[in-house]
Amino acid sequence: MRIATVEGLLVGSPVEGTSFLVRITTDSGLTGIGQSAAWGYPEACAAVVETFRRYLVGADPLRIEHHWQVLYRALPFRGSILSGALSAVDIALWDIKGKHFQTPIWELLGGRCRDRIRLCLLTGGADPDELGRNVRAAAQEGFTAVKFDPLLPGYQDMTLARLIAHAREMVAAAREAAGLDVDIVVELHRKLTPLTAIPLAEALREFSTLFYEDPIQIDSIQSQAQMGRRVNLPLAQGERLNTIWEFREL
Repeated sequence: MRIATVEGLLVGSPVEGTSFLVRITTDSGLTGIGQSAAWGYPEACAAVVETFRRYLVGADPLRIEHHWQVLYRALPFRGSILSGALSAVDIALWDIKGKHFQTPIWELLGGRCRDRIRLCLLTGGADPDELGRNVRAAAQEGFTAVKFDPLLPGYQDMTLARLIAHAREMVAAAREAAGLDVDIVVELHRKLTPLTAIPLAEALREFSTLFYEDPIQIDSIQSQAQMGRRVNLPLAQGERLNTIWEFREL
């Protein structure tokens, strides 16, 4: 079995957002589809996959790790676009492998570890009242955790005191609506700096957040270490990292 075609697909629209998919077809008729997580630059990922095609066509689709290593190491200037394109190819090849062996991919990766998973609902609200209603509805639906961004529009121009006061109102409303049987996660989308993220975390300690997610940009590992030393909440970081080596440093 050999790879016959590699297609890059831009799906969506500039208004709704564009995703990049890879469709790989084998000479035996199997098709695999993978999606890139580098959604900020889908056209760039498409261009990278175009360069991958020359290597992939004619190759054995089952040698997934080999192809990953070759494509990752072939040229300099790595980063999120290369990783985003490569991950889409990787997923498509796993899709083919599962179909070839007529086995779910999770079986090929070692089999299931548990029969149930916990769900966390991403929610939000324009003000504390709306957020509280949405959290309460999530709890009634059976979710045991909710995640939301507590920063209101215009937070960039607020004084530190005002920013903290507004964020506390949002988190307090979520905690009141959630009660003690639903965890709350504060998601900050890398909007802050250590100057603001550290005192905000201290102000939110009383609400027992499950974790404090992405408070600052990921660029500086030293800044991440500073956050880890000074924030007394569990920190979640790294969704913009690309490789196992970056996570090792984190």
